[in-house]
Amino acid sequence: MLVLGGQRLLDGLDQPITGVEVSGQLKQLDEAVIAGWVQQQITEGVLLTDLNSLQVQLQARPWVARVAVRRKWPGLLHVSLQEHVPVARWNERALLTAQGLVFEPEQLPVMQGAPLLKGSDSSSREVLREFAKLQAELAELNFKVVALEKSERGTWLAQLMSAESLAATETKQPALIEVALGKQELAERLERFKSLYYSVLKAKLNEIERVDLRYTNGVAVQWKAPVAVS
Repeated sequence: MLVLGGQRLLDGLDQPITGVEVSGQLKQLDEAVIAGWVQQQITEGVLLTDLNSLQVQLQARPWVARVAVRRKWPGLLHVSLQEHVPVARWNERALLTAQGLVFEPEQLPVMQGAPLLKGSDSSSREVLREFAKLQAELAELNFKVVALEKSERGTWLAQLMSAESLAATETKQPALIEVALGKQELAERLERFKSLYYSVLKAKLNEIERVDLRYTNGVAVQWKAPVAVS
């Protein structure tokens, strides 16, 4: 009897939801779309609406990092959203946050200058850490790491862009160099690359196709094929 009486009391006090407010610094999520979706899910009043269920469903949306749904008297629901902020592209199908979280929006946004990182989803944090270390090490050489991949066999392959040397063409595109780092001793191999850069590579950046650092005591350089002049 007490339960039934309590339910009747709630029914009597419950007020219809007259609107949905959405807040947050949103770039990818549309406030009106979110508010409209929430409104469509509502079948009860302010007191009886299951806020947890709404929150769980909103959290499942690709761009949503955090969400909180609360009641706002007399007849409103307030939805507070925080978006994921991507720092890299991931496997050409998804995006990566600064925490190494992979998420897949329905449509990938244009991310000018964002690196392309590749690997298994379980290795996303490791790949992001190695990217940050590699970028920090190569900054003094005016290289930008535009891509980094960890293969299924555990080998690392990077693509570097030289901001210092522009290709001697009409397009004036920066030189791109592929660097094979192998599996182990990445720090030592990177030091070998830096030493070679100052002694040999710096003056010939536009001619380099690939640098292979996987050798124990040496380095292999693959040069670009000469352009035929007609």
